[in-house]
Amino acid sequence: MEGLFFDREFLNKLESMGFLLKKALTGRYSGQHRSLRKGQSVEFADYRPYTSGDDWRQVDWNAYARLDRLFIKLFMEEQDLCVHFLVDTSGSMEWGGGTKFKIARELAGALGYLALVNMEQVGAVALNDDMSGFLPLQRGKVGITRLWGYLGQLRSGGATELNLALRSAGRFIRRPGIAVLISDLLSPAGYQEGLKYLQHLGQQVVVLHVMSAAEKNPELLGNYRLVDCENREFREVSITPMMLEAYRKQVESFEQGIKGFCGNREITYLSVSAEDKLEDILLHSLRSIGVLV
Repeated sequence: MEGLFFDREFLNKLESMGFLLKKALTGRYSGQHRSLRKGQSVEFADYRPYTSGDDWRQVDWNAYARLDRLFIKLFMEEQDLCVHFLVDTSGSMEWGGGTKFKIARELAGALGYLALVNMEQVGAVALNDDMSGFLPLQRGKVGITRLWGYLGQLRSGGATELNLALRSAGRFIRRPGIAVLISDLLSPAGYQEGLKYLQHLGQQVVVLHVMSAAEKNPELLGNYRLVDCENREFREVSITPMMLEAYRKQVESFEQGIKGFCGNREITYLSVSAEDKLEDILLHSLRSIGVLV
């Protein structure tokens, strides 16, 4: 993967983990997640009364002997899981020397690897205004190569209206599953309607909110020309300690607003610092909030 390297020891740790679902999902293949669709498998689920035309092989004859009534045994089917990674590629993700965009790609690459080695299906979408690239659902070891290749060629830049980009990404999401949004969520029109739309598509949404330490707590005093990373507009400002304090409070309010929105919508939320170690995020933080097990 261009610009990224996952050592074997780290990948071995990932292979012992899996996604922890909060609700049952359906699929076509035999992955490692159970759906509530009843079929023929190895794990008993429930009974229902026999009706004409049912398969006699599924009759519970022990129950018939006790109750003198026919019941059909129902089983849980093992199903694959679809995981879509929605990676923000807007110009603001490149702020601070590209650390935010780097950790975003690393997170998608590592989590995608985890899913693929567990025989799940993985797709990816680059969120930008022209929605020019996406990776269809992949499966197996060849999918790892394709996913890493796709993520490796992504570039950040330009503007992204996040609500519109998420709605456009919905064109590539055909089945219920997990949608992992990796973004700084710095979109003037907001992000709320886009996240609601993902839920409308039957997705269990996970938001990995990436910001850098310098974004949250800048150490600037004096006169500056601040240039917007996406539209290149600029503003001349004189930064004072009072202004910095107001800015920090605004950032904190911004984060609390996202956390509150996600909590109310049962969306899993994690604040990620671009300076955090990837291993800590995956092996500790994502476990602590119930995304991985």
